[in-house]
Amino acid sequence: MDKKVVMGVVLGIALIVGWNTWYYKRYGATIEQNRAARAQSAKTFSKNYDGKGEKKPSAQPQSGDPELFLPSGTGIGEAEPETGISDNIITVDTGVTKVLLSSRGGVLTSLQLLKYLDKDGKPIELVSRFAMFKPLTVEFATPESTQKVNSSVFSVKAPSDYITLAPHNPSAEIIFEYSLESGFRLKKKLVFHNDSYRFDLEVNISHPGMDVAGSTFGLMWPGLGGDIESSYSYEGPVVLIRDKRLTEKPDDGEKMVYEGNVAWTGLTKKYYCMAFLPESESSKVINRKVGKKDYSTTLQLVARKKGPANRLSVYAGPKSHEELGKIDNEFIRMINYGWLDFISQPLYKLMDWFYKFTGNYGWSIIILTIIIKIIFYPLSHKSFKSMNKMKQMQPHMKMIQQRYKNDKSKMNEELVALYKKHKINPLGGCLPMVMQIPVFIALYRVLLDSIELKGAHFIFWITDLSLKDPYYVSPLLMGLSMFLQQKLSPAGTDPMQKNLMLAMPVIFTIMFLNFPSGLVIYWLVNNVLSIAQQFHISKSKSEEAPA
Repeated sequence: MDKKVVMGVVLGIALIVGWNTWYYKRYGATIEQNRAARAQSAKTFSKNYDGKGEKKPSAQPQSGDPELFLPSGTGIGEAEPETGISDNIITVDTGVTKVLLSSRGGVLTSLQLLKYLDKDGKPIELVSRFAMFKPLTVEFATPESTQKVNSSVFSVKAPSDYITLAPHNPSAEIIFEYSLESGFRLKKKLVFHNDSYRFDLEVNISHPGMDVAGSTFGLMWPGLGGDIESSYSYEGPVVLIRDKRLTEKPDDGEKMVYEGNVAWTGLTKKYYCMAFLPESESSKVINRKVGKKDYSTTLQLVARKKGPANRLSVYAGPKSHEELGKIDNEFIRMINYGWLDFISQPLYKLMDWFYKFTGNYGWSIIILTIIIKIIFYPLSHKSFKSMNKMKQMQPHMKMIQQRYKNDKSKMNEELVALYKKHKINPLGGCLPMVMQIPVFIALYRVLLDSIELKGAHFIFWITDLSLKDPYYVSPLLMGLSMFLQQKLSPAGTDPMQKNLMLAMPVIFTIMFLNFPSGLVIYWLVNNVLSIAQQFHISKSKSEEAPA
């Protein structure tokens, strides 16, 4: 195969792997602004069309924001926040989370994931410290009303101030209630479960002196904690509506509205997420940008005159296939590996299946690499055979190139004749490699974004497959394996091409120094298997040089 083709394929892979790293470091400060323009058409659709794709009738503005409207006379606007009263903190330890609830607003002030630690060894915190409001804030028609209600102290009904859940004490119910002299009443009931990242929530408003049925208000989760370092995966709002998974980021001062058949709405980061899962799919969602990097999602609720309050589930935890699958089969779609997700998902399931037998994700990656290599063995074999033939033809090709160096047309004609005589396809070594690139990219995303690899021990010094090799041993071995591959590949006649090809192992080694060790292990094992295959073919008697 022509060295230019080989070099093009290798450079293409390097570009794909390294693009996100370079792009986010170089342009991270302006990514949000660039995405805003792309999302503008989606905003227009969301604002002007209903859940069935039909034009909405023009809405007449009422008092305040029509999407979060309560009739006048409730007394909210006139109420003053109870700033002089100290708030009560309720702590719930579910075994996997430690949740702090405040009676001031009846909101979450902290939600720690006890099984997942940050770089300082502390539990991951999912409540953003940058947002103005806290999770479970109830949003009303005006910012003033929202501020006043959520700054007031609610009455609390709870088993105790510190609740520890266990198999013998599997759930706990906490009720927050806010009421005004006018008769307005806001009630939140939360039910937490042992060993679960999900909790149940009921929210409703009432007023004995007036009909508030049909009035709307919002339940907000402003900002998501978790990963503080930048990642290469999507981070922001995500909505499953009309069986479509939408990831669109609003710009500063704007909102994105989704209406009709909302299965869930939430916020996602590389490893963690939260979501509101309404009991009824006929809902409205409002997403906004809050602060420089945070986004909020608000689920619109409707006041009920009779019957049960608004019921929903809230998930706040890891983007784990196992945990998300406990909630709902559709909720697994919170995990998405990008434009090759349809390939990444089966690869993840296969890797996880191997883990059930090995108990070690490092060995699971190695087994998965071997399986992929076996599947692509015919293509790789064909590629290596073609490359080996090209290697054996190098003296003949060099002779033709020297003989007709001043006549390019004649030189190409003679080379084509040589290829036909010995049944050589110059692209035969390239096309099989190109066909494997999508699988590599898909597996790259799995190994980069799967939380199952976070904190997963392999062997010796590699104690976390989601982090780089602390001693850079595996990247150096990977670079050495690439160098050996180059030595087994056909030698080019152009000195510049030779130097460039020899430089590729150095470039890849530098690039892989900070990559997750799980990804480096995959690449290293794949290279070792490729070397063995190339060596076998090059020594095979059936591949003797043609006469």
